[in-house]
Amino acid sequence: MNYKVTKEVIDLLEQFGRENANRYYPETVQGFKSWICDRELNECAGSNEPYWEGKENGRTVESAISTLLVHLNRYAKTYSKSAISDSDFATQEDFIYLINLRAFGRMTKMELIKKIYMINR
Repeated sequence: MNYKVTKEVIDLLEQFGRENANRYYPETVQGFKSWICDRELNECAGSNEPYWEGKENGRTVESAISTLLVHLNRYAKTYSKSAISDSDFATQEDFIYLINLRAFGRMTKMELIKKIYMINR
């Protein structure tokens, strides 16, 4: 039998008794299990906390995501320009029109514009 694990469980029970002096958890096996679960969740939540630039200065996660989306859009535009530089396409939108025609078949110019508009909504 592994007595080391038994000793660790007894140590946890002693810690539970000290930290539960205000009787937040019932002094039962279920209370002990709840205490362990809450304790583990708190430890895990702190270690998986994401970091973003400016967080310590109060920058919101929405602001960080917006900045990343702007950078992603700039990268996509730059990349698409270099990707279509030696082709008949003039803009990124020309390529998007072609993709939609390939996916949805023949359509009028107005139908194509409406389809693109509905996809980007």
